[in-house]
Amino acid sequence: MKPLYQSVLKKFTPAQRELALEKALVEKIREKIENIEGKHSHIEWCGSSARGTHLRGDRDIDLFVMFDQKISDTELEKEGLRIGKAVFRGKKWKKAYSQHPYIRGTLEGFDVEIVPSYIVEHGHLKKSAVDRTPFHNRWLLQRLNEKKQKEIRLLKQFMKGINAYGADLKNNALPGYGIELLVTTYGTFENAIKQIASWKPGKIISFGADEKIAKENFKGAPLILIDPVDENRNVASALSLEQFERMILAAKLFLKKPSAKFFFGAKTEKWPKEKVEKMLKKTEIISIKGKFPATILPDLIWGQLARYEKKVSTHLKEKDFSIIRSAHWSDEKDVFFLFELEALELQKAKKITGPFASDSENAKRFLEKKRKILSGPRVENGRLVLEIERKEEETSAKKILEKFLKKSKCEEKSGIRICIKSAKVLAEKDLLREYKGKFAEYFTLYLGGKEVFE
Repeated sequence: MKPLYQSVLKKFTPAQRELALEKALVEKIREKIENIEGKHSHIEWCGSSARGTHLRGDRDIDLFVMFDQKISDTELEKEGLRIGKAVFRGKKWKKAYSQHPYIRGTLEGFDVEIVPSYIVEHGHLKKSAVDRTPFHNRWLLQRLNEKKQKEIRLLKQFMKGINAYGADLKNNALPGYGIELLVTTYGTFENAIKQIASWKPGKIISFGADEKIAKENFKGAPLILIDPVDENRNVASALSLEQFERMILAAKLFLKKPSAKFFFGAKTEKWPKEKVEKMLKKTEIISIKGKFPATILPDLIWGQLARYEKKVSTHLKEKDFSIIRSAHWSDEKDVFFLFELEALELQKAKKITGPFASDSENAKRFLEKKRKILSGPRVENGRLVLEIERKEEETSAKKILEKFLKKSKCEEKSGIRICIKSAKVLAEKDLLREYKGKFAEYFTLYLGGKEVFE
């Protein structure tokens, strides 16, 4: 194995002591659950830790409490929560949500989830979404060996290093299971990278499923990675086109010039404040800063942040501002939305195009509408044209966003009410004051405009 790969594995393979502690904790919890009276049958240890494909520091343990299909959804939920709470008795725990609520918390330094699941005959015969997971585990365990575990770890860390790992709404990339399937398909890390470099949108990995049906079922998906235990599921359903193309670019660049930065991420040297100030004078950036909601699970918030960014962008466009790019960042304490515009101030004159001059009724309505006309009416390309004066508050991006926040700060539907409530608009001088800590690292990358692996 190449020295580069050896150094990656040395750093990211869990230590034997960590693996022993993990296994001992699983057995302790298993024994505890088996001694609880109830309608459950047994527990199954699932996820990457059960398959030996997790990375050092990923201390997640997923334990599935298995129930007969005869019990109702209500009973499954009730029993699953009861058993989960019993496991964490005397410790802190939280109720989390999949199709059914379940209990998760921390035990002996590991993040443990106790998930109720039905015993079904096949993954596609699931009664709830999580019923497939034990089948994922069995399918992979039949195909894994120590070499494949190493190859999977390399590909997982590569995806983490290029910021393209995780199916959660924060990352919109591939889940660990999807990466395990890629190595199972292509055999090695290097073969997987070579194949990824040649992908085109609409790529299908079918595991024997009908590709025509898959293409129809998952139309528009950049990658269709059929779940081998349920052909009606695309494992890559969360993968965005942006992340798909990022994976391809990173794979091509890695093959051209392999480097540790693809696994570890390029070291971010924060720009000095003077350089940031000079850059801000050459660009037109405005920001909204708010608080990350503390009472809502982060998993539920990231999708809302993306939607909120899109909503603000749409509002700015409706007010005639041209957006070069937008982004959002959070350390799960503060949230920053960044909007790079062609101009922060619009000119007073605004050109509006009306109906054809021959359209008498609509032309009359267009001309009779009250507004401050600077020029016109005149005919251009057959249509009536006016130049009108914008109101003072409509020429400033800052004033428009402040008005937007004032109107929407108590909007419950946003799902991030707390963030909106405490939000404020930051001009460029305000951004300079915020330039510190983790945000400074992110803002350096944002201003530089490069991928972490370039």
